[in-house]
Amino acid sequence: MSDSAVAGNERIVEVLHALVTQTEAKGVRELAQALDASRSTVNRVLLSLEEHGLASVSGSGNYQVGPRLRVLGAALHARHPLLRHAPDVLERLGEQSDATVLVALHDAPRPRVVVVSCRRRPGPIKYLLEPGTVLPLHAGATGRSILGRLGINALGDEPLEAHTPDTVTERTELERLLAEDARAGYTISVGQQFPLAAGAAAPFQCHGLTGSVSITRPRFLTPDEDLVRFGPIARQAAQAIEAACTGHAMPPKVDPITFPAGSTAVERTARLITALAANPHGLPTGNDLARGIGANIATTNRLVSTALATGLALNHQGTLHPGPRLFHWAALLGPDIDPALIARPILRELAEKSGETIGLIQFHADRKEAVMTTVVDGVKPLHYGLASGVPIPLYAGAGGKAILAHRPPGDVRALKLEPLTERTQTNLPALEKDLEEIRERGWAIGDGERIPDAFGVSAPYFINGTVAGSITATVTRLRLPEIDVQALAQMVQQAAQQLTRTLSTP
Repeated sequence: MSDSAVAGNERIVEVLHALVTQTEAKGVRELAQALDASRSTVNRVLLSLEEHGLASVSGSGNYQVGPRLRVLGAALHARHPLLRHAPDVLERLGEQSDATVLVALHDAPRPRVVVVSCRRRPGPIKYLLEPGTVLPLHAGATGRSILGRLGINALGDEPLEAHTPDTVTERTELERLLAEDARAGYTISVGQQFPLAAGAAAPFQCHGLTGSVSITRPRFLTPDEDLVRFGPIARQAAQAIEAACTGHAMPPKVDPITFPAGSTAVERTARLITALAANPHGLPTGNDLARGIGANIATTNRLVSTALATGLALNHQGTLHPGPRLFHWAALLGPDIDPALIARPILRELAEKSGETIGLIQFHADRKEAVMTTVVDGVKPLHYGLASGVPIPLYAGAGGKAILAHRPPGDVRALKLEPLTERTQTNLPALEKDLEEIRERGWAIGDGERIPDAFGVSAPYFINGTVAGSITATVTRLRLPEIDVQALAQMVQQAAQQLTRTLSTP
């Protein structure tokens, strides 16, 4: 195995971690200094990460997390049983304890833990342990509970830091406390991590991850009888997390996409992260994984070695699972994504390329409503102005019809076809024929159907195979004779396809 190849893979993960954990966008020089790496190396990695949507660059040349990584973080929240069920478990535990409650994971292979989910205690006095917060493994109930499952050797050989005067740093005494914790089934700690804090925690395991559920409250608000009560209810919450991870609560297995062979190191890393986030039940190793990421077996093995060494992945029962580093990133990035924010660079590029006004329409399937959420004005001297926040009818205009063409027939027949202009199609059979043609060619046109003097070209975008909205180019009908509709439609369709790729996971 090539040491340089492994080192190169690790550098990619290091740069990604720096992007996720930084509090503000930074330039190449700052990132290189933080990583103790050459500017040329970091710049080369950043350019490749930007190409694959894992990093984004501002006009001032500073880098931050890219939209694709945010989508993958949200996918892990949506699909992994730990992150799916932790909020409900913590909600119940918070009501029982009237305290700040959290779920943390061992940040393997490092001797520390990271908070991945949190519910804050209401009121003016509380501990703020935001998702992504790093805590010691040996001090405090949260970390020590995890250490009890791992064993004292997980601390490594480095001296233990005293976070307060009460922190236990002598390993023999720490082993004695771990033995007491094991007998009780939970850990109680007072002032060992934060001087005025008291807490209880219990450990769990989930698909190779070792974590804990903990309760934290100011000591002066927490009498001893509360601490005694907290231990057992923390243990019950940890058991609920383990139960959610046993398999019956897993989402349906999704087969990873098989990519063609031949790719860069960043591209292979992006494919592995995508596969891990999309398949929390585990990925095969060896030749199956090599085919999945489009690499030969030697290259795949090097990438897997990097993933295991950095905590990007872990090997559990012979399959590859999302590791604590991915959970750290997901915790910081959060469970929600804003398609409009992710789409804006794509819309801006399309507006510059086409010269026309570009709009993003988002479809809310629960309400069966479409709304124009983002508008980027065209650069042509005579261009059409659109307003954002405007409801869009599904049956009139290119943007709505591009969405409606990919909805069930019942949605079409349930619409009340009211004339908005003299060109609005109100005949159901004619509308259904128009929608069929839209599906066949992949894009829609609207000629004065919603706004009398507007002509639009639109293509739908999808999230995991379900239509989620459309991208539309709108021009004034006065300029229609000079417009190459086919060329404009192709540009709009390519932009919609790019947005689909960014927002979707296998």
